[in-house]
Amino acid sequence: MKSVAHYAHLYDYERSANAQMLTMLESVPEAGRTDPRFQRAVTIAAHLAACRENWLTWMAGEDRPIGLWFERDATLESLRPRFAVLEQRWADYLAALPDDQLQATFSFTEGDGNTYRVLREGQLIQLDGHACYHRGQVVLLVDLLGGETVDTDYIDWIYPRDPRYGVVTAGE
Repeated sequence: MKSVAHYAHLYDYERSANAQMLTMLESVPEAGRTDPRFQRAVTIAAHLAACRENWLTWMAGEDRPIGLWFERDATLESLRPRFAVLEQRWADYLAALPDDQLQATFSFTEGDGNTYRVLREGQLIQLDGHACYHRGQVVLLVDLLGGETVDTDYIDWIYPRDPRYGVVTAGE
């Protein structure tokens, strides 16, 4: 079992990658923003937000309505403020979560009427991989639309933060 600190570390990376993703979306030229692929990219980014919002509601046992998983009419302008709020909620949740709660389960009732019981640590792992997958889709769409893209790989984030993972020396 990993510690909550491990998942908080991975979430710090995710927050950075999300900020880069939003900057990439904002870099799409105006001409590309009328292309249906731009709305698809915005919808995918909003889906990442919805997943984090909805799963936190269930994991924390909050009494909040569950949002749409895919908001087809999401706007670019709504994303930064939305991510700011949800990322602070997640940071607060992880900061308060005891390590022993990683092996606890939580239950929720989905829209299909079924009740599910899920291991908290398993869902944290799922959310991390899910975010990488969908950010990759956004990057591809941004590139096709003429926007500026950057690499959001973990290794590019961790190198300047922790030399144990590797050091880049110019000219070698």
